[in-house]
Order: sequence, then structure tokens, then C-alpha cells
Amino acid sequence: MKRWIGWTVSVAVAIGFLLPLIWMLHASFRPESAVFAGGFRALLSGHGLGLGNYVVAWRRAALGIGLLNSLLQIVGILGLGLLFNSMAAYALARLEFPGRRGLFALMLVLLILPVEVLVVPLLLTVRDLGLTGGHGRTLAALILPFAVKAFNIYFLRQHFLALPRDLEEAAVVDGAGPFRIYWSVALPSIRPALATVVVLDVLTHWSDFIWPLVVCTREETRTVQLSLANLFTQPPIQWGQILACAVMVTLPVLLLFRLAQRHIVASDLGAGIKD
Repeated sequence: MKRWIGWTVSVAVAIGFLLPLIWMLHASFRPESAVFAGGFRALLSGHGLGLGNYVVAWRRAALGIGLLNSLLQIVGILGLGLLFNSMAAYALARLEFPGRRGLFALMLVLLILPVEVLVVPLLLTVRDLGLTGGHGRTLAALILPFAVKAFNIYFLRQHFLALPRDLEEAAVVDGAGPFRIYWSVALPSIRPALATVVVLDVLTHWSDFIWPLVVCTREETRTVQLSLANLFTQPPIQWGQILACAVMVTLPVLLLFRLAQRHIVASDLGAGIKD
């Protein structure tokens, strides 16, 4: 009996959290005049549903360009970030060099600085480097300032510290150097941590608005969030189209999380050690 009560409460809470998303999905298929009509009771009705909002929203928001730019931005950040962040984390966790503790403490200071504080210095930097104006230069301005992150280095460092020393000692006996140990032993052992970093980075930069708003000065350089915001600034304001655009913007993130969900699990780090 207690088990059924627990399941019932869990399902009720889950439905409470999902109901706004379900309403958004349902309303995105309804005509503009019926978006707010009927309240949640309209969820039970399939009358008047269609894809018109999606077709118009895709065109008005130039969502194809926004999706492509955001995809390129995230691929660049992940490609550079996974390499540089993991290398820095491994060096701080395993290698001995002068100033290591001071460098790590200085890096931790960056964790408390919000992006709003850094926007103006970053803008001046990318401007002086000539990373504004063209599509390729703007894409570089979207990627380079955020490829290396203090939180990702700290997060991965903690996982490297948790690795058993026996794994590395066995690799040293086989003649492996520091980079080979990092690449072939340490990095594969923290795959769940890497998957977590990927998901966090995608969530952060897929929803990023302030920095793209500052550096994306041309329509062809807009990211997906700027494309969505475009529907709020260009009359007429059509909520059905806004909701349809919001659904299309949300789906890639949900798909990624679903694919990466099984990897975001604690692994048995000592599985490769034989007694």
C-alpha cells in the first residue's frame, strides 16, 4: 500500500511539473485565436490543431540560421573545451610543477564571477582581436571566450583525483609517458564526467542570450535564442508562433539529454584493476 501511495504522489508531482510543457506543446499547434482559450481543459481537445505556427515561425524567426549558428558555436566550444579543460584538469590533479596550488586557487576565483561582469572586458578583447563583423569572426567570438571554463576544470580535476593510482602505475611500467597516460588511461576512465560536462555546456550555451546579443550584430550571425527573441520584437506578436519556436528550440536539448542520460552515471573506477 505504501508503495502505491509513493508511486501516486510521484506521478502527480511529475505531471505538475510537465503540465506547462504539455500545454506549450499543445498550444503551439492551435490557431492564434485559440491559444489561450479554454485553459487546461483545451488539452483534451484536438480541434483545430495544425502545423501553421511552425511553418510561419521558422520563416519569421530565421530559425534555420539560428540553429546552424548555435550548433557551430556549441561544437566549437565542446571540441576545444573537452581537450583543453581535461588537459588542464589532469595537470592540476596529477602533475607536480611550481605554483600548481596557487594557480588552482586563482582559477577558483573565476567561479564566483558571473558572465555579466565579464561582458564588457570580453567585448573589448574580441574587438581588439578583430573578431567582430563577419560571420566567421563572430563565430570565433562566440567560441573562444568560453572554450576553457574554471568550473569544468575543477569538476574534471576532482574526477581525476578519484582515479586509483594503480592504473597509472601499471601504464608507467608499460612505458607510457604523461600524455599517453592522460589520453589512454585517465580520460577513458572519466567518461561519465565528460558526458556531464557536455550536457552542462550545451544547456549553458544553447540558452545563452547576453553574449550573442552583444557580438552578433548581423542577422546571419544570430544564434537560436536571438531568433526566438526576434518574434517578440517584430510585430505582429503571435503567441502561437512564439510557442512553436520555443518547442523547436527545446527539442534538441531534450534529445541530447535523453541520449547522454545513461552515460551520466557514476562508474566503477576500479573495474580495470586486477587483484
